[in-house]
Amino acid sequence: MYGSCVAPISQSLQPPPDQIVIAIPVRNEAARIGRLLGALAVAASRCHLPVTAVVLANDCRDRTSAIARGFARPSLQIELREISFPDHQASAGRARRVAMDMAARGDALLMTTDGDAVPDPGWINAALGAVVTGADLVCGAITACVDHVLATASGARITRAEGAYAALVHEVRHCLDQMAGRQAVSAARPHYMESGASMAIRARAYRAIGGLPCVDAGEDRALVHRAEAHGLRIRYADDMRVRVSSRLHGRAQGGMAECLRQRMCGGDPLADQAMLPLEALRRLWAEALAGRPPGFPDRAQIYGTRLRASDLERDLPELNHFVATAVRPHFARWMQTARDRAA
Repeated sequence: MYGSCVAPISQSLQPPPDQIVIAIPVRNEAARIGRLLGALAVAASRCHLPVTAVVLANDCRDRTSAIARGFARPSLQIELREISFPDHQASAGRARRVAMDMAARGDALLMTTDGDAVPDPGWINAALGAVVTGADLVCGAITACVDHVLATASGARITRAEGAYAALVHEVRHCLDQMAGRQAVSAARPHYMESGASMAIRARAYRAIGGLPCVDAGEDRALVHRAEAHGLRIRYADDMRVRVSSRLHGRAQGGMAECLRQRMCGGDPLADQAMLPLEALRRLWAEALAGRPPGFPDRAQIYGTRLRASDLERDLPELNHFVATAVRPHFARWMQTARDRAA
């Protein structure tokens, strides 16, 4: 039953990258790109490695390119690339893939963020610290002020239901990740944010796994899933922080702005597709107990039926019971077996 015990993930030191290259796909971000580049310049000034921002101006019709071209700070080199996608190929996911492919060079630490983001001063160093202590891919934390969403009845409803449901989903996922060796045993539960606004990966690892999956949306989650499938070591870094805008009219179909608008309208909004149905979580847990801890499903894809606020509210008591009576006691026994084998 517990034959799948694994050793904790190795945290062996890796040689540091020789440079930092940040991929930034942007479209019509004249109002915000100066603030982003200024924040990156501050973060770069605290890093001992050379830092380059590759700005991919995607079919921009405003002054985005001119602002990026005219930006000058000694700590941050700017490489401006301009591109126009055919209508049938235009998407945020494809733009990020092109930007990251351009930036994935040599032994660089490849980072990516968004045109409306404001990274913290320690953003680059937090990512660098994670990779030199063993991580191949680092997912940073993002924050946004969504008071205007919470002010609506539907926005408050889905936020409340999803917060409670997500905490339990993440608890199950963390147990599965430890049993499968994807996260270190006894480590704190990760934040599990997987956003292209705050992500870093070793360029060699990026190329080795085939780069960013070619999808129109959810490319950040798809990259993490691909990295997991290839056995890369993934770190969720609380100190690698970025603030993103909570605008309601964004640049990407299926992006955060569209999600926020949807949550503010209607009485029963859709939940994040990472909220797996209870029966799916039961199946995953049964596989783990049978000695076959599964990979967690791709968060970029809908797994089964996409849930709504009412589904989360209905299933939350049963999910809570499942975690309390099955997951926690079984995982405690798995942990004891792992300790006994390591002794």
